[in-house]
Amino acid sequence: MITKKNFLIMGVTMFVLLFLFQFSQIMKESGNEYDVNSYAGDASLNRKDAWQKSPQKDVLKMDGYVLFVGNGKSDIGKTVSWWCTYTKRELVICKSVEDCPADVTKKAEILLLESSYVTEKEELETLTEMAQRGGSLVFCDLPGASEISSSHQWKELLGIREVKEEKQEIQGANLFSGFLLGGQAVYLPADEKEKQERQDLEQSTAWYEICTGSKVYMTGMVSDSSVKNEELPPLIWRASVGKGKVFAVNGSFMRDCTGIGMLNAILAEIKPYDLYPVVNAQCMGVANFPGLAAENPGKMKELYSRELPAVFRDIIWPGLCSAVEKSGAHLTCYLAPQFDYGDGEEPRNDQLVFYLRQLKEKEAEAGLTLEYVSAGDLNQKMKADQSFFQSSGSHYRYGAAYVPPGGAAYSIEKLKDYGFFEHIQTVAGLYSADRPVISYLTDEITLQSITSTGISHTYKEDIRMKSLQTALGYTNIVLDMNHIAWPEKEEDRWEIVSERFSSQINTYWKAFEMFDQISASECDRRIRNFLAMDYEDSREGDEIHVSIKERNGDLWFILRTHGEKVVSVQGGDFKRIEADAYLIRASQEELTIRCEPEDSLYYYLP
Repeated sequence: MITKKNFLIMGVTMFVLLFLFQFSQIMKESGNEYDVNSYAGDASLNRKDAWQKSPQKDVLKMDGYVLFVGNGKSDIGKTVSWWCTYTKRELVICKSVEDCPADVTKKAEILLLESSYVTEKEELETLTEMAQRGGSLVFCDLPGASEISSSHQWKELLGIREVKEEKQEIQGANLFSGFLLGGQAVYLPADEKEKQERQDLEQSTAWYEICTGSKVYMTGMVSDSSVKNEELPPLIWRASVGKGKVFAVNGSFMRDCTGIGMLNAILAEIKPYDLYPVVNAQCMGVANFPGLAAENPGKMKELYSRELPAVFRDIIWPGLCSAVEKSGAHLTCYLAPQFDYGDGEEPRNDQLVFYLRQLKEKEAEAGLTLEYVSAGDLNQKMKADQSFFQSSGSHYRYGAAYVPPGGAAYSIEKLKDYGFFEHIQTVAGLYSADRPVISYLTDEITLQSITSTGISHTYKEDIRMKSLQTALGYTNIVLDMNHIAWPEKEEDRWEIVSERFSSQINTYWKAFEMFDQISASECDRRIRNFLAMDYEDSREGDEIHVSIKERNGDLWFILRTHGEKVVSVQGGDFKRIEADAYLIRASQEELTIRCEPEDSLYYYLP
């Protein structure tokens, strides 16, 4: 039997608990300014502020430039040009070795070569002399194995003892640690499923036996288990020629942005230390999510027994939040008011409010998508979306947009006539070898390339990811939900996509957790600052001095050393990435980085 006293205590307790729950929810609701994008703001920098390479005639009067022998418009030429822009290096392009400046070994920091532009015996002899005098040469690709086999000059220059096989089948590759950031990676399929899903590396290569004293950074893997590791077909190596070093890339790695990080890795091998700027941005987005209209009802009822808004809200959103929270990402959701603009289903305002509240609570950002399933054209979509946002009464400032693969919307400037689109300052588009990874898309809008879909991670994609992390401290994962709303095959079901997405984002990016997880608009600001800045560095004793020009907020650098550790940074701070690699934050225009040996017995061998 409950006494009056106990009943009163229970009643008061229940009332207090109810009040606390209700009060906390009221405070949560009142403090959630869901209609405000705290990440978006007015850009203070644009294309005219970006650092530009000087005219070639002026560069020839300078010291420390990069000399490229090849076609500046080829795939390799583009890679070299982008790398120079990102690292703030001046570039000189020559079409042949005989066109190179006479004092190239004294004035050029490094000589990069496209093999098809080295055709004469005399040119090979000239390059060998440059290396012997202490020059650093990089062959971004190699001539055919038969040409090397028949040429003593090629063998001497590349450090090749003999050509063992002109064409050798390989099953995978072994990327050794200490070259690209992220440690060693063995790209060898464990079974037929992995081979089908991930093995997209070249299946054959020329097999060279290289000279003693050379250093190998990557090898091919052959089926013969009796072949020792040091005898495997080298894919990237360094040979010693006199006082100089000659690097050889046996493959197509330099023909896209993968080559950018490899050039940084090569410079780190040549120099006693290498310091270069990075973006420091790990971005994660979901394109075409959420959908705000009850579309494709037949398929949604068949697969999930509910309408599309309920599928997104009750099934996908909780799973997405769980995966993202494990990774620590700041999510950007590029929402889709509608997919089909002719089915009569209209987007719902209550869904917009729900997701803006949810994104605010999760410290995430809402963006816009330019993709659609069915519409007369992009203008029809934009007009319909404009009408929806006006009627919703929302004043959310959208700073980022998603452009679908092959979308004509890269003429994006004209879309700013639509009011809800006028604040777009950055665009996420799928990576293409034809465009830089990060750049200005227009005078005012930046491009941040999507480097991963979150559900595909092939061997090539993993090497490219490591290379971009090495070069820029940058990745941009965007999962496209269009195939979830409009599935075409069994693999488009959310439970399958979710499992792959969660597994991949919490596996392959673990080695780069020291880089910042940020939203698309935050990344836009860092890209603008990164493209605008310039710097100079020098070393005296155990201190590296850095002077920064055009600093607009914090900037980041990667410092790669040889057996040294960073012990302090004046004007900023630092994080250790891995052995001999540090992330440096610059909060002032002048930095002083103090280093000391990891081991007093260690000394640097160039």
